[in-house]
Amino acid sequence: MNRWITAIHEAGHAVAAFVLNRTRVVMTLHEDGGAAWPLQDMPPTDRAIMTAAGPLAEALAARHAPPEVPLTVAAASLSTPPSLPTIESLGTSETAAELKSDLARSPSDRVAIARWCIEGIEDQPERWAQRHAWLQTMAARLVRDHEQQIVEAARVLYLRGVVSVPLFEWSAS
Repeated sequence: MNRWITAIHEAGHAVAAFVLNRTRVVMTLHEDGGAAWPLQDMPPTDRAIMTAAGPLAEALAARHAPPEVPLTVAAASLSTPPSLPTIESLGTSETAAELKSDLARSPSDRVAIARWCIEGIEDQPERWAQRHAWLQTMAARLVRDHEQQIVEAARVLYLRGVVSVPLFEWSAS
């Protein structure tokens, strides 16, 4: 995934969590991906919707261009493409290593969604698909209804490498 799609993906998670629970969410970009985590616990269903919103938000990258890199970043290196910040370049090596370790232990979005779909009804496979369809519908509606907030948060994340939602520039809607 490229940096813009990753930023949109993580912003989808973050905005969904904020909309559902009014909890602040920290997003980071890494050299090989990104992460978003709410600063408060969330009910399992809300966490599943938040998880599903990230991959669904990726489609917004086709309709919204990434932000232009400020001239100061571009001027820093005339012969190579501008280097935008990641958690590895912003934080200490210990912080980056700790976050990478946490990410390696976390299940992928697909696995987390699958686990939610079967949790508590492991012996009823005919219901798994129904739960998945409902989850996708809810997450898609959230992404559609909050597209501008997702794109705005993604633009800030793209340029800064680390940001939390809600952004100070927009209020809860």
